[in-house]
Amino acid sequence: MKFKPIAVVALLATAVLSYSSCQKDNSSKSTKDDSAAIAKTIAVSLYHSFGSTIASKNALTGLPVINSVRNGKKVNDLTCGEYIEQPYNNIYTKGDSVKDVMNGTNKYVISCDANNNPNGYTYSGSYVNTGFNPFSTYDITVKEFYTLKALAPEYARMQVDGNQVSVYKTVTKKDGEYMVQNNSYTLTGLVVDSTTQPFDITAGTATFVSNGTNAGKDFSYSGTIQFLGGHKAKVTFGGKTYDVEIL
Repeated sequence: MKFKPIAVVALLATAVLSYSSCQKDNSSKSTKDDSAAIAKTIAVSLYHSFGSTIASKNALTGLPVINSVRNGKKVNDLTCGEYIEQPYNNIYTKGDSVKDVMNGTNKYVISCDANNNPNGYTYSGSYVNTGFNPFSTYDITVKEFYTLKALAPEYARMQVDGNQVSVYKTVTKKDGEYMVQNNSYTLTGLVVDSTTQPFDITAGTATFVSNGTNAGKDFSYSGTIQFLGGHKAKVTFGGKTYDVEIL
């Protein structure tokens, strides 16, 4: 139920492999171009991770719409403080060149306003994603915790606060280089707008830290993502700011 495409899940790890490798290149243009690419990937990876959990039409996003059934639940079946758990186990293959296995659990606790009407939920999820593609093999662990609050009827807009942590382990097939990458995002006041498709993040900031080892060399960077709406953001790290389009 919660399949996350390989191109999304492994995107950040692949980008950091490229970013770290480019540190071996003394070309200032190469470094500049690569920094812009990693900035875009950091923001896009976070955006797409929402699309697989809290902003997915196939998820419990925003709770069921009034007087309807969603994921087998009627809205009036939900009660304040109710706990909902959804385990999943997905396998995707493409011939002999691609295999992706994802096992995890999504957990929800319903929150209510002063009149006992559902107005949001807390979400916690974790998964282990293993597999291979033509470029690498990978082993990824992700843990997420978010608090979501409705800002519009039927949860068309929601405020999201919380954090996401992950560990990426990859081995390239070309040269056998091994990478371990530890990532952490902290989200503050993100506004997820689902009135348009694809959904947009119109406000809020996310701070990030990523460090690890690639081909025996250490790397570390940290910064912020400022979401602007219109599928745009500003990503700042290494003392520079990059304008990013998120799609």
